[in-house]
Amino acid sequence: MLYDVLIIGGGPAGITSAIYAKRAGRNVAIIEKYVPGGQLNVIGEIENYTGFKKIVGSALAYEMYEHAKNLNIPFIMDMAVEYDFSGEEKIVKGRKGEYSAKAVVLALGCHTRELGIDGEQEFKGRGVSYCALCDGNFFKGKSVAVVGSGDSAYSDAIYLASLCEKVYVLTKQKLKLHNYAENELDKYSNISVLKGAISTKISGEESVQTLTYLKDEKEEQIEVDGVFVAIGRRPDTENLKGLVDVDEKGYIFSDAKMQTSKEGVFVCGDVREGNIQQIATAVGDGAIAGTEASKYVLRQIYSKK
Repeated sequence: MLYDVLIIGGGPAGITSAIYAKRAGRNVAIIEKYVPGGQLNVIGEIENYTGFKKIVGSALAYEMYEHAKNLNIPFIMDMAVEYDFSGEEKIVKGRKGEYSAKAVVLALGCHTRELGIDGEQEFKGRGVSYCALCDGNFFKGKSVAVVGSGDSAYSDAIYLASLCEKVYVLTKQKLKLHNYAENELDKYSNISVLKGAISTKISGEESVQTLTYLKDEKEEQIEVDGVFVAIGRRPDTENLKGLVDVDEKGYIFSDAKMQTSKEGVFVCGDVREGNIQQIATAVGDGAIAGTEASKYVLRQIYSKK
């Protein structure tokens, strides 16, 4: 079957893109490899998405899924493994089948890098977070730890310092920051940087209570209410390199209309270079991508008349 618009990824960006393209009269489908809603399904409470004072991530994912299903938008449960954008018809090969479309929207999202230590999985959503901007407010007036050594750890620590009573930054090595950034951290009396600290275990009862780490071959422990993992995110674009332009980390470049370097291929959400990786921005990207992909298909139709 030849679709007008095929969306790869069923998170907030992908679902929104599909809704806008469908409402514009296009024949659309979403390919999702895991579960509709994407990363929303592993997020706890959300308090920064307009219209909901507080909502659990999986509940918001379900609402978005139901919205799409109400418009009869099909979800194809498959993993895209190969792409061919060379022809007028764009080809997407999955593990279960092959799909073609006049336009493709890449809403692939990202994977958060995990520490892989004891307690990390157990306390996800109960004190362990991968997004300071999303969850920082839950820890207002409390003590937290930021684990990481790069720019994301630095920015998370600065942001959390404005909310939390105490912020510990644990880094295996020297912080990979410019001098001005390190000096900026020193301005905050409630930030303590623990260099050479290797996080080994997150503990607690109902929620996080302590973080254990090794420093100078000695085991030490700090009492914290939350642990923010800031060791980077990885965009799911390994199969796209050489097909569309990406930056050094693999994020996809686009113009203001979400058009990638390849005509007829659009991008939206966390995988787009420059996106601040929030639900609201993913939805905004999706609205633009779905609209512009629909316009692209119409132009192709009229150009043949």
